[in-house]
Amino acid sequence: MARHFAALAIAVGLALALVPAEARAGEPVEGLKLYQVSSGRLELDKGFLTAMVDVGKRIKVPVAMYIIEHPRGVVLYDTGNADEVSDGGCAGYWGKAICDGLVPTQTRDEVIDRQLTRFGYSVADVKYVIYSHFHLDHAGNIELFPQATHVVQKDELRAAWWPEKWQRGAYVLKDYDETRDFKFMELSGDFDLFGDGSITVLDTKGHTQGHQSVRVRLPKTGTLLLAGDAVYTPENEAGTTPGITWSTIHSMESIQRLKRIRDAEAGELWYSHGIEQYESHQHDAPYE
Repeated sequence: MARHFAALAIAVGLALALVPAEARAGEPVEGLKLYQVSSGRLELDKGFLTAMVDVGKRIKVPVAMYIIEHPRGVVLYDTGNADEVSDGGCAGYWGKAICDGLVPTQTRDEVIDRQLTRFGYSVADVKYVIYSHFHLDHAGNIELFPQATHVVQKDELRAAWWPEKWQRGAYVLKDYDETRDFKFMELSGDFDLFGDGSITVLDTKGHTQGHQSVRVRLPKTGTLLLAGDAVYTPENEAGTTPGITWSTIHSMESIQRLKRIRDAEAGELWYSHGIEQYESHQHDAPYE
């Protein structure tokens, strides 16, 4: 009889492991908080975000980052533009060609370490840093967190360290060239960070080979889907192909996946570079 129960337990465990992330749910974690902050602004051609729509139109967009307080530690989602591009230092770090195309306006106070300080945290408090991907405006400050565990898709690490020629402009090797000895959690798909359903990494490849989004289930606010560059703007959510993408078909599939999860959980989908949405959110107090 004991053997039958043991076999049943193993079967149930295997079945749960095979359930996709969008189908699993857990009780809200009390004390979970989320802050949305920005690593300044980028001025760029809208066509970078919306392929074949408004190409040539210059717009300003936020660079969204997230600070999440979990009972078991502080988690970041993305680290924004490198501190070296702050206060007019872009050309000396990214190079003139990139800076002419993106035109960052970031003050030193908008860099992630000082954003943490605004809310009473320090760099040393950060337990995990989750990266949507390793492009220059999302992983620019990885080297500020040598003690954290860095959560990234294995395919993204491979792309960042040895990008294809046509992808090289978006990866800045000196952002992470001193991180070989850092602690990386290399994923191949979805992952429930704390095993409680509160913070789940979602495989949303398309923008890059290893792009990932994050689902956060807050006790009061409910489900937030932090899209990263899987969904730049509301136009992408509505069906406009993202302008910069490694794989169009994977990008569109990832957008549909995020929308399915949002609808199933009556949640919200938050874009990486949607300025109207960003400005409608609160940034001086947490979502709970």
